[in-house]
Amino acid sequence: MRWTIFDIGIAVVLWAAVLATIRQRRARMTANPSPEEVRSRRLHEAAALAAMIGVTWFIASLITDATGPYWLHTLSVPAALAFIAVGAMVAGYAAWIGGP
Repeated sequence: MRWTIFDIGIAVVLWAAVLATIRQRRARMTANPSPEEVRSRRLHEAAALAAMIGVTWFIASLITDATGPYWLHTLSVPAALAFIAVGAMVAGYAAWIGGP
């Protein structure tokens, strides 16, 4: 039980960090950005959220490995890999079209 609370705490801290970073990046946007910059920023935000959803699924797989239902553990591992891979591909595309 102690590890479950610890894992959930880690997920909450990571979500707070990702959302704060997205908010800071949005605040630093120039007054008149080019369409490429806007598209790149939106894609970077989507990539960060997709990767964070993947990390959340991974934490769910760690929690359900020993204590949870088997079907949820079976579902969470491929879901984690898929979301993290999609986040990486979208981030690469965002960097390709508009830079960091």
